[in-house]
Amino acid sequence: MPDFSFAHYEFIDDGIIEITAHEGAELDISEAEECLSLYQKHQSIGVLVNRKHKYTSSLEFNMTVAEAPEVFAFAILVESERAAMVAESQKLFFKNPFKIFFNRDSAMAWLREQRNTAH
Repeated sequence: MPDFSFAHYEFIDDGIIEITAHEGAELDISEAEECLSLYQKHQSIGVLVNRKHKYTSSLEFNMTVAEAPEVFAFAILVESERAAMVAESQKLFFKNPFKIFFNRDSAMAWLREQRNTAH
């Protein structure tokens, strides 16, 4: 898998990328800029955020990635109710479709559906 400085990422389907932050990563504006530089290479991209590791993200990080025009949807994959609550609190920043999932297959199906309606 390719790497950001703070995470692994992998293109798992046409126009869909999965990002898994490293355990304990701290995401701020420089990490957001890494994401944007990758997103900008694509006309349209769906993002599956795999939150299997614990990490922190700043307000600036969330606000910056939330405004990426290339992203048609964000699916957030969580493993606990607590992680779902954290993700839910971040949803306010995102204008594009943003949905929380406990199941990876469901998240992928939703992203594919969003991709098909975005084009």
